Amino acid sequence: MSNKDSKPDPRVARTRQWLRDALIQLIHERDYEKITVQDIAERAAVNRATFYLHYRDKLDLLEKSVEEMTEALEASLLETFDNQARTDEPHPTFIRLFEQIAANGVFYRVLLTEKSLPLLSRKLTEVVTAFVGRGLIFMLEESLLAVSREIVLRYTAAAFLGVITWWLENDMPYTPKYMAGQLMRMATVGPYETNPFGQA
Repeated sequence: MSNKDSKPDPRVARTRQWLRDALIQLIHERDYEKITVQDIAERAAVNRATFYLHYRDKLDLLEKSVEEMTEALEASLLETFDNQARTDEPHPTFIRLFEQIAANGVFYRVLLTEKSLPLLSRKLTEVVTAFVGRGLIFMLEESLLAVSREIVLRYTAAAFLGVITWWLENDMPYTPKYMAGQLMRMATVGPYETNPFGQA
């Protein structure tokens, strides 16, 4: 078996996890620009030499961490919406979106709320927008739309990201299933039980 086909060394994966967690914790506590490689190594309980075995600098660690986490999120959302029966229950893939974010809550909270690093959220925005686009095909009857599908997509994706950010900032007060159900309802029929603007 070639090295390319061999499984990653679990010790390497564990060390990278420690370094990623350390960086995210530090960003949550202080300005990114003030964080040093030494700070990250100390928080991760490794030495600087170990850090440099894995990453060139703190930016390399940050970029690779964002890439790895968003790729893992994207992979978990690949299940197709096609041929799924429409019911009042949230689609399992929508629930999985919130479950994956909840499992890495601190990471995604920093990703979405750190104002000094606006480019960090770009990849996550791309993943959520693509996911919402697939979901809209499943949820909406496009022939009945009175608004451009692209506008509906961008509006809904922005709403998803805004609500996810609020959810994380408030320590996830509702379950992933509840959040998925609420957002699916908002995206399809709106917040009302019945149309409040219709004639009596």
